[in-house]
Amino acid sequence: MNNLLPPNSTQFERQFSAAFTRVSAVETPARTFNLPLEAPAVVLPWLAWERSVDDWKKSWTETQKRQTIQNAHYVHCHKGTIGALERALKNLGIQAVVQEWFNMSPVGQPYTFNIQIQVNQVGANEGQIKDLMQVINNNKNLRSHLVNTSLVVQSEANPVIAAATLGGHEFEFTHAAGSLQLDGTWNLDGTWNLDGFGIQRTKLEGYNYLDNDFLLDGLQLLDAKRYPA
Repeated sequence: MNNLLPPNSTQFERQFSAAFTRVSAVETPARTFNLPLEAPAVVLPWLAWERSVDDWKKSWTETQKRQTIQNAHYVHCHKGTIGALERALKNLGIQAVVQEWFNMSPVGQPYTFNIQIQVNQVGANEGQIKDLMQVINNNKNLRSHLVNTSLVVQSEANPVIAAATLGGHEFEFTHAAGSLQLDGTWNLDGTWNLDGFGIQRTKLEGYNYLDNDFLLDGLQLLDAKRYPA
């Protein structure tokens, strides 16, 4: 039941109730209104003013604006340091590495620094370079001077790695050069010629049957038994 007015309510009371119903339907995100990452996009410029953001562009993306406001407190607390400068550039989605004069090779002039900007394969246009220099000048300390800016172009690719495995067995068959002892593990059917030096298959005439009672030394058969075919 949306209306709790009594039946004898006046016209003013009914109109006031209808107007207040529309007003109460308007969302008032009081809990998230002052949070840069959750506040409505329309209030971001006012949050930037509240937190004294030095660098602000209407052309920035919503993500860049939110990150800049979110890190404003850190940047102001560490302003003039390498950390603040790199954080300010990171708010714009720029990965930068600052090299101070004593880390140069050879050592540079005192209170100078270089900066390396990592960009993708598209690169950076003139407007982006101008905004970059403004951010650097607003966040560096007054005694330091930028002497060199280099752009490091990165190109991303998906590497493909393949591997193959080959497995197998290597066998080597050897036999003694002297006599062979038949102990039942040899299957001699009359078609093999054993001479003590090699095994060759040949066609044998006759009906000799060789079993484990024979000793073949390549020269003669001992204790040979003869069985009918």
